[in-house]
This record gives sequence, C-alpha cells and structure tokens, in this order.
Amino acid sequence: MNSHQIDIVRLAWARELGLPDDASLDDAERLHVVDDDATRLTFVVLDGHAVLVGPGDILDRAEALGNDVLATRDGLAELAGQRRGRCGGPQVLAFLDDSRDDVRVEHPLISHDGHDVDRVLALVPPDDATGIRAVGVDSWFTVFDDADGEDDALPAAAAGYVEWRGFLADTVAVTVPSRRRRGYGSTAARLATNEAIDAGLVPQWSVPMDNATARLFGLSLGFTELGVHIGMELTDPG
Repeated sequence: MNSHQIDIVRLAWARELGLPDDASLDDAERLHVVDDDATRLTFVVLDGHAVLVGPGDILDRAEALGNDVLATRDGLAELAGQRRGRCGGPQVLAFLDDSRDDVRVEHPLISHDGHDVDRVLALVPPDDATGIRAVGVDSWFTVFDDADGEDDALPAAAAGYVEWRGFLADTVAVTVPSRRRRGYGSTAARLATNEAIDAGLVPQWSVPMDNATARLFGLSLGFTELGVHIGMELTDPG
C-alpha cells in the first residue's frame, strides 16, 4: 500500500467515524471523539493511529488504557463499565493495493445472478451465510464447478463487494464446503477485487481477528493488514 492509498483508507474511515475529511491523526497516537448521544463505543486503529468514539464520561476513563487493551472485548468492556453491551469484533482490517491476474481456475464459468449466490449460501454454515448477507453486496461473482460440463455445472463459490464510504469496496467471499481448496473461492474473490479496483475503489477485507483461515485467505489474495475495528453497544445509563 502506498501513502496515497493509505490516505484514501483513512479518509473513508474518518467519514464512517464522523470526522471531517481534513482530520489529521499524524500528531496523535489516539484521537478521542466525544459523542454523548452515541449508543455504542467504537474503536479503530489504522496504520498505527487510533480513534475512539463514544460518550464523554466513558472516554474520560480511557486515558489509562492502551490501544492494545481497547482493541479487545475485555478492554472495551472494562471501559464501558456498567453500560457494557453486545460486542462486535475485533475485526482485522486489510486492504488491497492493485489488481492481479492470478486466477486459479482457468476460463471460469461465472454468473452475476443473485439467485446463484443464494444457491451457494444455502450450502454454507448458517452463520457464514448471515454474515455475508449482512454486508449488502451489490456486485457478485459466482464461480461454477463445470467439471461435468456446463449443463451440469454447480455453483462452487461466490464473492462480491459493496461500495463503502465512497472510496472502499467492502469485500466478501464464501466457498461451498465440499469444493474448498480447489481455487474456486480465490478465483471469485480475484474477479471481484479486480472489478472493484477498475471502478476506482480500494478493496477492504474485514474478518474476525481470531479467524486464521479468513485472514490467511486475505493474505493469499494480496491484502495487507493495516488495522483493527471493534465496537460495543452501550446500555442506557441508569
């Protein structure tokens, strides 16, 4: 990732966190953004710089906690105190700098039809399917296993992206369990990321920090891990 691409990533996340486009983190290891109406704590680290967003009375207690602590469920729960709620994350944030031509399935049979994506999602673990659908992808690539001919081809993997904050392409990929390790998933993902880059977007790969398989998959596609994102819902003060 070059400095211009990193600036694009930081700009997209600044918009997500409610910061002005010209906000600079260069002079601060961590920026606290007070939002007394916030119903969740949000902590993001990108390229060594961090932003913590939440109510002022909670952020006042954060001074004693390091970034490595806040990037954990226990750390965020400690900060939230009695207002702690459901936690999402931590998620690793990784980004892709350029298109590539390493498509593992030669001359892949592909579809852009959402119906074929549904066929893939019907064959994967329910939690995976729910997570994929939650992203709201609007550009899909489904790759088929056509070893028995095109007429008998079966959907093997799907990948896609949705434009996020005007600059990034939030990317997802999933493979039917019986067809893993054959290149279908990486082929679908490569087609999706190449299209996103052609559209002027920077692909983003956001996966659970403890999901080694998903992280390795992203690295195999060329993604560079640049940060982490974690959020915790806040209960009503009482």
